[in-house]
Amino acid sequence: MAFEYKDEIKDILISMSFNEIFPSGAWVGYGFEMAYSSSITGSNPGIITMYDEGILSTGTASLQIFVPSSSYLNFPSKESASLSTLVDQYTNYNWSGSSENLISTQIILATGEINPFVCSATCYFGENPWVFGVGPINSATIQNPINRQTTRAIKGGVSITSTSKSTSFSNFGSVGTMGLVCQDSASNALVGLTNNHVVIRDAFYTSQRTYINPQNEYDLVDSSNTIESDFVYQTGETQPVNPGGNLKIGKVLRYVPLYTSASTATNNTLINNSDAAIFSLACTSSTGATIIDFTSSFQQVGLVYTSSMPFASTLEINNLLNSNPELYSSGRTTGAKGSPGTLCPLRIFSMVNTNVGYNLQGSLTAAYMQDLIAFVKPDNSASYSPPTSGSQVAVCPYPAWAGDSGSTLIANIGGTWKIVGLVFAGDGASYDQFSGYEVASSIGLACRIDHVASQLGIKAWTGSIAPVVDENTIVYKTVSGSSSNSTLICSGSTYWQVGLTEKHNIC
Repeated sequence: MAFEYKDEIKDILISMSFNEIFPSGAWVGYGFEMAYSSSITGSNPGIITMYDEGILSTGTASLQIFVPSSSYLNFPSKESASLSTLVDQYTNYNWSGSSENLISTQIILATGEINPFVCSATCYFGENPWVFGVGPINSATIQNPINRQTTRAIKGGVSITSTSKSTSFSNFGSVGTMGLVCQDSASNALVGLTNNHVVIRDAFYTSQRTYINPQNEYDLVDSSNTIESDFVYQTGETQPVNPGGNLKIGKVLRYVPLYTSASTATNNTLINNSDAAIFSLACTSSTGATIIDFTSSFQQVGLVYTSSMPFASTLEINNLLNSNPELYSSGRTTGAKGSPGTLCPLRIFSMVNTNVGYNLQGSLTAAYMQDLIAFVKPDNSASYSPPTSGSQVAVCPYPAWAGDSGSTLIANIGGTWKIVGLVFAGDGASYDQFSGYEVASSIGLACRIDHVASQLGIKAWTGSIAPVVDENTIVYKTVSGSSSNSTLICSGSTYWQVGLTEKHNIC
């Protein structure tokens, strides 16, 4: 059967995820059914293990249940019994009423739970080139991509941090990636795009919070009781101590709020499919350095494509499993990937739903994220070319890693490079200082750009001359109570939810 990523398939993924026996920590997808070469025996009989060699694409579609550890497979564990039941229940699942559209279900071991890919300011100074799973770190090749440098004029893929996520407000501080420069649809102003968890401490709707210790992303009160704005800095490798300075490039404008997974479980109309935020961009820094260049700031650091990139359409994104285009990305941690000459290119693997942990008033809380693009790094682009039956693939580590959050996922669609997603998470586990082991990521996850654009009110930048946001015009309004609405109309203007406050400016 062809890949028909329709609402019926999306409903099945939600049904599987919230099945009462679905194992905690597992996640679901719809993508390529994989098998092993006849000469290869898999590491775990009966399932696909992402770090094995000799994996074949059958060229057909499959429902997928991803598990983060081989312990889920050990009989007679509760997880093992649940997985067997789910495979029986959803194999040969007739999702369209036609016998021609029966679909299989397979289990895939992708070691490590899903995590947002932001990291501390000192994380991951080099990629460790070895096979997946847990293994000793030997002779690591230290890499320091140019993405981490101070870049003027800015381009997509550069390292950033924010006041809200700096050491003054967020323990050890954190760093992520600016994906690209785009435009606010209403004003045409140029803005930077990243993930909400890269520049926001707590992105949950206020309806999901308590009124204890209220906080917001507009007026930040530091340890000395000084009120600061949520400024964005590039490079993010140097944590800001005082507001402003030559690394400041803009100010956070808005983000897409999140619902908790518990809320989605009781009301499936509460949908999370975008981890995204935008921030203003200044024309020049405090020292006069050019921040925006109309001839180059639409480019990506380290990638060879020099033209501006449009956003892919909903139809083009829905068809990714069929078209299987070459993919590209450039992020703070792993640098440029997928461009000609790289060791391991990027390709789509499936469309997935998963729980991802975010900060909710100081506690790690699951948000159920839907309709995501999962991508991998096959060792040879030509060998991983579904729907060609029988193609064989080994998968390279680190399609994305901590610090790459906010980078763009780009597809070559008909010879034109188009933005298809915003990278925000993946599997794997961080370096363990006690054992010297790390679990490399095998799968990266991106939010679809059509969802991001519609929820943030943005559009692609063509490279033409455009205005910027005057930070002095940014104001906030308040209403009593909490809300599950991302926007509020006040005196004819649209305001975006940014948290709770006790300082009132009533609408």
